[in-house]
Amino acid sequence: MLEILHEALGTSLRTIGQLAMILVPLMIVLEYAKHFRLLEKLTRYLGWLPRSLDISQQAVFPLLVGMIFGITYGAAVIIDYARQGTISKRDMMLVGIFLAVNHSVIEDNLLFASLGANLYLLAPLRFLFAFLLTRGAGMLVKAEEN
Repeated sequence: MLEILHEALGTSLRTIGQLAMILVPLMIVLEYAKHFRLLEKLTRYLGWLPRSLDISQQAVFPLLVGMIFGITYGAAVIIDYARQGTISKRDMMLVGIFLAVNHSVIEDNLLFASLGANLYLLAPLRFLFAFLLTRGAGMLVKAEEN
């Protein structure tokens, strides 16, 4: 019994150590990105994404925030944009659908990779599935509007 407890504790501590090795540097990088406003700069280079997803240019920033920082922070930005009237209900829905599948791209993919997932397969498949699902939802909404 003591041996099982010792093994479980050791495995748990190793896993926590692996997660900390990924999350701590990532949080430092994210703080620098916020300080130097890198997301705003990145938004300018991703003009193809809103056109492809049939969302407005105003929805790109909340989409990027959710993809990079995670769904919680992304949702906070979406709510803030909605209160200001910057983003439409349609865009909120489509960004939400995309982020439901493909949020926190860096952190989640690294966490899954540390657990043994193939990062080179996981990242593109998550993006592709989110893209196709969002594109399909956008087409359905557009068809209902007409």
